[in-house]
Amino acid sequence: MPVATRLPVRKALSVAVQYKTLKEYDMELVGTHNDPLILSDLLTNTFHYDPDHITVLVDDDESKPHAWPTRENMVRAMKELVAGAQPGDHFVFHFSGHGAQVPNLDGTEKSGFDDVIWPADVVYNEDGSFDNFIKDDDIHSILVEHVPPGAHFMMVFDCCHSGTAADLPYGSEDCPPITPTSSTSSTFPSAAAVKNIRVRGSHDAPSATEDGTQRKMLQETFVPDKPLAQIDVPQVPALADVTSWAACEDDEVTLGGPRGGVFINAFVNALKKNPFVTHAELLHTVTREIAKITAAINAHLRSAEGAFKVPTPELESTEPMEQKYEEIIDI
Repeated sequence: MPVATRLPVRKALSVAVQYKTLKEYDMELVGTHNDPLILSDLLTNTFHYDPDHITVLVDDDESKPHAWPTRENMVRAMKELVAGAQPGDHFVFHFSGHGAQVPNLDGTEKSGFDDVIWPADVVYNEDGSFDNFIKDDDIHSILVEHVPPGAHFMMVFDCCHSGTAADLPYGSEDCPPITPTSSTSSTFPSAAAVKNIRVRGSHDAPSATEDGTQRKMLQETFVPDKPLAQIDVPQVPALADVTSWAACEDDEVTLGGPRGGVFINAFVNALKKNPFVTHAELLHTVTREIAKITAAINAHLRSAEGAFKVPTPELESTEPMEQKYEEIIDI
């Protein structure tokens, strides 16, 4: 295991994209810029992060060009976040914006698709296709692979199609927790607020994401080309403590409104009420809270499109879920 040569640090990178440039396509996400404020308040007041060690990228009029969440700036900031990481360090990466999926071409995804997140300068075309995104493979190689054993790293994705956005080996979808816990009290949105609720994903995501038959065939015929983890020594090495909290599973969409994302609000509120919660308890609490909020939104809807499906938050980890569920959150 690497040896620390300085005192541990706590650093965070929070990215929120509103996509004003996509307004003509009805894809602007009003409210995402509130998410870094919500998360930063939790990190500074509950988990004692230094505000000077929290980097925020948002596409607003006040931000300088280097602070806009373009693909180039996001990748640079992600690399800077974990540069020189040592045992004992704590890191947080957060993204709020549009998430989508693209076909997986190397046989490494059992679903047949890679999760992607959209930076502010995503290229969106009239036919619904898009380019200049950040793939789950990029997130894993830039962030996860640079967290040393003994360090702690938490990712939070409040976007659609984000269940495996970090490509970690273990997830709650395959191994859900058993013991339920009580939910936090919900703050239901008003009827006026419901009209501004938006889906945080592409309206024209690849058709395969909606094609259950094709998805099932891809899952049934998937054969991994290589093990999920490469081990160079006979013993299992100590691992970095890496977790990924996602607003929904890979084939689902999530919701946001003027006050921010439904997921990030439920996630932060739960941790403020109990910072010493286990991963299983937090997952249960957030899942129940989102179900309540979605039900309240649907109760106000008068849309011909029908009700929103309740998204299922997902937790991924570098450790087996049975072990991770019992551990206290360490941010």
